[in-house]
Amino acid sequence: MGETSPREEIEKKICTAKRAARSELSISRREWCKNGYAHSNVLSTDGLLDVAERTRCQDLSVSDFVKLYEQPRLPVVITGLADAWPAKNEWTEHHLEERFGQHRFKVGTDDDGYAVRLELCHFLHYMQSPNHALVDDSPLYIFDATFGDRHSSRSMLNDYKIPPYFREDLFQFAGKHRRPPHRWFVMGPARSGSSLHIDPLATNAWNTLIKGRKRWALFPPGTPKKAVLPSILGVDSEAVSWFYHVYPYTQSADWPTAKPIDIIQEAGETVFVPGGWWHAVLNLETTIAVTHNYASSSNFLRVWKHSLRSRPKMSAKWLLALRQQRSDLAAIAQENRDRDCLGAFTHSSTSSSSSCSTSSSSSTSTSTSSSSTSSSSCSSSTSSSTSSTSTSTSSEGCPNSVEVADDSHTAKRRKTEDSCRGDG
Repeated sequence: MGETSPREEIEKKICTAKRAARSELSISRREWCKNGYAHSNVLSTDGLLDVAERTRCQDLSVSDFVKLYEQPRLPVVITGLADAWPAKNEWTEHHLEERFGQHRFKVGTDDDGYAVRLELCHFLHYMQSPNHALVDDSPLYIFDATFGDRHSSRSMLNDYKIPPYFREDLFQFAGKHRRPPHRWFVMGPARSGSSLHIDPLATNAWNTLIKGRKRWALFPPGTPKKAVLPSILGVDSEAVSWFYHVYPYTQSADWPTAKPIDIIQEAGETVFVPGGWWHAVLNLETTIAVTHNYASSSNFLRVWKHSLRSRPKMSAKWLLALRQQRSDLAAIAQENRDRDCLGAFTHSSTSSSSSCSTSSSSSTSTSTSSSSTSSSSCSSSTSSSTSSTSTSTSSEGCPNSVEVADDSHTAKRRKTEDSCRGDG
């Protein structure tokens, strides 16, 4: 057998990544392009009305941003933030390949939750290939949360600066190894994107586009999930599928809920997405961007409530640090935590008392001696319930049972630390 050529080796690596990222699709049977989206009008923006508010960063102070957009949870497009970033010149396909061509960026997640990675030079080949990205319905997409942590790509952090509006990063107090993923390098061809979702833990997000054009559709908090994610034949979890099949319904006269806010994001623009907003993003051409999720004073209570439910161990560490760094927010968090724990304890006690009373009443109708025995049993049951409640609570008075659930979450996060995705 002859040696494998460099082109064949690249093709092999691309196909391996595609099979891992979308195991349900057969490459040999051309299922990656079975819907023909590459030959459809899904990328057309004809008739699309971009009604998003836009403002120049020179005209927007931090305090005005908080008052006008962050506190009332209203999206906005801010221009000019990336004008002085090195990324404006450095983040081109050519320069990125020169600097990071051998670095393996995340392009998907396999069936076991592990990151699927490709060397950037191979991904660039994929994007230009008539057998792959140019015809794939929903192409592979770099969405990498570890670029700032890995030695070979860490220098990318020097290519941009977090805009002043988004610098209050409260999750930094949760600890480097416990904080949720919060920043992503994003790069992909036309028809790649992010399917409709709400960002985790009620966090806000910002996305600055360095190259290309993106299409956004946003729905306000409270929009019913069943309306924006209906069960429609042919719709899968990919962004292009949602825009092709579901979006047209949002423009019909009988659409049952709020119509989307449409945005066409141009290079150099930053989209602010407040927590709780549904949003989907479709790349209209090859795009390169950076996106962050963050928690600030404005959305702290909502983020804290979500974190306490789904990340109790992290929340405990976070609260300890906030007591040292932000005592005002720690007081809010503690009050909310105590109220939730008191409510859970009251509910538990009421249930025990009701059960106990029913048991006693039943025994009384049988006989006096049985009633006496039942009463004794009832007291024992109440005592046992109280003891059980006591042993199942931690030193701060919240159930340890939730802590066990967090162990599995932590283990899963160690397996694929960048499984969560940001925007765009």
